[in-house]
Order: sequence, then structure tokens, then C-alpha cells
Amino acid sequence: LRAVESAYAGKSAGTGRVWPMVFHEFDPGHADLDIKSGDLESAGVYGLKVVSWYDSNAEKALPALFGTSLLFDLATGEPKALLNAGPITALRTGAAAAVGAKYLARKDAKTLTIVGCGELCPYLAAAALAAIPSLKTVYLTNPHRPEKAAKRLAAVTAATDALLKACGHAHTAAINAAADAASAVGESDIVFTATCAKAPVVKSAWVKPGTHVSCIGADLPGKQEVESAVLARAAVYGDDTAQCFAVGECELPHKEGVLPALAGELGEVILGEKAGRTSDAEITVFDSTGIALQDIASAAVILNACEKQGLGTVCDI
Repeated sequence: LRAVESAYAGKSAGTGRVWPMVFHEFDPGHADLDIKSGDLESAGVYGLKVVSWYDSNAEKALPALFGTSLLFDLATGEPKALLNAGPITALRTGAAAAVGAKYLARKDAKTLTIVGCGELCPYLAAAALAAIPSLKTVYLTNPHRPEKAAKRLAAVTAATDALLKACGHAHTAAINAAADAASAVGESDIVFTATCAKAPVVKSAWVKPGTHVSCIGADLPGKQEVESAVLARAAVYGDDTAQCFAVGECELPHKEGVLPALAGELGEVILGEKAGRTSDAEITVFDSTGIALQDIASAAVILNACEKQGLGTVCDI
């Protein structure tokens, strides 16, 4: 959480820079990779993350996704670390949604709905409960297979508890499965969306005044989890403006003309340069497309801890 918050702040302060993203398809729709990179002065490093996706890997008993992070010394270019980016990505993505809610949700927010019950779900729940102590209830809901929420409840709850315990927190909110997404969203002060949807799964009519929505799933062109009308009603903040309009939740509303501009980037809110939420009735949205600085800041924290504890394998180069 602290690493992701520092990454957003660094980007807006100009002490962290996001470099152009590389995306390549080996087999369109079946195999691709992307490379996200940048530098972060506060951590004294630059780095990159390479993520590859091969949908045929299941036939070979391999994960569909592989992620690798590399860190380098910003002053000398010396390689510092090679890390498995998979766990880091899950942790920093959960943290991103929670940091967005920390700065843009109402201070008395008590109810969170997570739309999407996949592998990210426990990370989203744990990060929210760690960052927002006022939460009392968390609903899990699945837009396309409503029964999945109940089936996943025990596993998500156990994984959430384990994540919180590992960082010295205990979960004090009730975690429940909700079969009806409309009712759960309508009751909620905060909504996280984490799906692969290419058509909206959260309707504008469900979202009450004062709600905050952190959108996580839209990371490629054409994806959309929330109806454009929600963004048209809201104060919308992003992690990187250009990326939000190219591949994020804002892409289609922007093309449709209902979202001509963002209210700002989250880093500007963290630094106090933008107001963020301006009233208890305002709807706020955070479009988290995922930026390299989140991975770099998180990897730097892990590297620092490993160096202090003598962990990892040191290689001659």
C-alpha cells in the first residue's frame, strides 16, 4: 500500500517517470506480451516488468501468465534484482484499488462490493480492509456466474485472512457472497470491479450518490466494466491519463464524448494538488490501468527487505 501510494505521488511530483509501453502479439487473441518500464528517484532504481500470456499453456500444464521484473541502480545502471512479478502484481493491483478508495471514497464508507471473484479478489479485499478501517461489510459478486460468489467465499475469506495476518492486521468486517450484483452495488459505499468484461457489468442505475468505484479490469482496448453513464456523472481520476484513454475504463466513454477529460491523476490528489472528492454526494471513479511505477516501487521494497534479511540468491554478472 505504501509503495503504490509513493509511486503515484512520485509520478505526479515528477520524481517517477513512466516510459512508453511495448505490446506485441505473437498470435493475436492467443499469445502476447507487454513490457512496462520506468524510473523512480525516491527508490534510486529503474526497472521493467515483462508479462507474457499464452492461452494454450493449460494444455502443457503451465500457467497462462508469466511475469518477470528487473530492477537496476538508477545512478549506475547496475542490475539489482530479478523477481517473479506474479505475486507482486497481485499485491500491487489490490493496493491500487484500495489507495484509490482511501483518497476518493467517503470517510465513513462501511460497505464494499467486489465485482469479480477471480484470483485478485482476496488481494482486493485484504488491501481495502487494511487501508480503510471503517469498512464493516464486504460483498463478493460475480456478474456472469452469480453462483461463483458463494462457491468462492470460503477460499477468498481464508486467503484474505492470511494476507492480513501476514502484515499484522486482522479482518474485522463480514465477508459475504451476494447473488444479486445490482442490490450489492446499490448498498455499497465503495465498489471494486475486477473482471475481463468487454461490456458493462455495473449499471449506472445501481450506483447511488456518494459511491466510489475503483476500476481494475480494463487493461486492453475495448474492455469496459462500468456503464459510461457512471463516468459521465462522476469525478474521474486515473493513474496515467494517456493510458486511461488508450486502454482503460475511460477509453470508450472518452470516445463516446461523455468523458472529455479526467478530473486529474490520483497522485495529484495524494499530493494535495487536486481536491479529490468534493462532497458526500459526489460519485468518484479511479481508473487503475496499471503503471510500471507500482511494480518498481513494490519490487524495491521487497529487495530492500531481502537485503536486510539476507534472502535471495546473489549471482555474479
